[in-house]
Amino acid sequence: MSKRPGEFTPNTTPSKIATWTLNETTPSEKKRGPSLLLKASPTKQIQKRSSHSFIKTYIFFDLECTGLIKNDDTRNFPSRPFEKPEEHYRILDQLCLETRKDELPHITEMSFMAISSETFDDLKTERLKTLKWNEDNPENEVPVAKYVPMNTHTRQINPILMTEGEWGTYERFRMSDRKGVLVHSKKNCQRNNSFKEEWPGVIQFFNTLQKPAVLIGHNAIKYDLRVIYAELQRNSLLEDYGIPSDVYFIDSYWMARKVEDTIVKELVTVCKYVKFPKIPSKSEEEDEEDRIGIADSNDPTTIEDSTKPTFSRNTLESDHPAQILDWDKFSVAIKKRIRKDGFVRTGNGGWTYKHGNNKFNLQVLYEQLVGGEYSAHYAQQDAEALMHVCLSYGNEFTQYVNESASPIPY
Repeated sequence: MSKRPGEFTPNTTPSKIATWTLNETTPSEKKRGPSLLLKASPTKQIQKRSSHSFIKTYIFFDLECTGLIKNDDTRNFPSRPFEKPEEHYRILDQLCLETRKDELPHITEMSFMAISSETFDDLKTERLKTLKWNEDNPENEVPVAKYVPMNTHTRQINPILMTEGEWGTYERFRMSDRKGVLVHSKKNCQRNNSFKEEWPGVIQFFNTLQKPAVLIGHNAIKYDLRVIYAELQRNSLLEDYGIPSDVYFIDSYWMARKVEDTIVKELVTVCKYVKFPKIPSKSEEEDEEDRIGIADSNDPTTIEDSTKPTFSRNTLESDHPAQILDWDKFSVAIKKRIRKDGFVRTGNGGWTYKHGNNKFNLQVLYEQLVGGEYSAHYAQQDAEALMHVCLSYGNEFTQYVNESASPIPY
């Protein structure tokens, strides 16, 4: 790649941010590490896998429960995205051990929706085609979220260990809950099997899937995985029916935080070190020799209007960073979550990027990235919505899974 005199291109800038390529080296395969004895289960040992292991199956899951965690103190919970997979299971292990099981709610519904990584990759390609069609045909848009056949294991649960007092409190909250979060009545719950009766079937379901597999839940570290641990403890299932050692987990909340945090840091780096050229007007474009481009390969290329479908040149300053970034290399999620007004002028006349207060709860992510009203109140609906959100993060999601999937400490 050629540079103009006085320009600096940081070696840390990845090719997905701007239209240039850098020399890349493939890290050597790391050896499989030693076994880890995790504390939440007194005897469970998990072989620490290579960071380059390829996940075969994604299991999107969600729970419906009788409430929130009582007296939950997560003030020491990290406020930044996790840097290493080890942080995930250490935090989860600590939370499981520190929270009393009588402070955790009971499960009333659990849903696990499994899909092979190969099928998921096909869906990512189909999602991009759908979005391209909608961009080209705004008057004949088709829904982004389509039905996806998945191996699904959903069970309604009777929390038989709840006392009459706990049931009374639950029903009062349920009847006064205007948002309809608590959807399962005591009468309906008591028609179902208990967690102790249903959980072995979940383990059998896991055992039928291609491994390694990964459990994917939204805010799962703070909530869902802790609730499952409490149920296993209450029902004396922890040792005989713990989650198989070749089933890992990620928290999709922290996936979204990490992916966007990484992109923002790279945008700030690009703005700091790259002097953005003035994009020529239409009259200037007639003179090919005066056109400015940044190479995506060894040959210089020009910048076309179609590379930035979400921004209009007519509304941006001539040297605005959005004019020159290669938006085709961003995932659907990043295209929608990076804001035009996030690029702001600095004191020296350059640019920087400020991400603002993007929200990461599942409803906001679904409505912003997938579209349509989010009205899920059941575990299976939430698990399916989560799958569609993760599809929108595309290759960044699958890369995160393969690099960050962590052992489950029980």
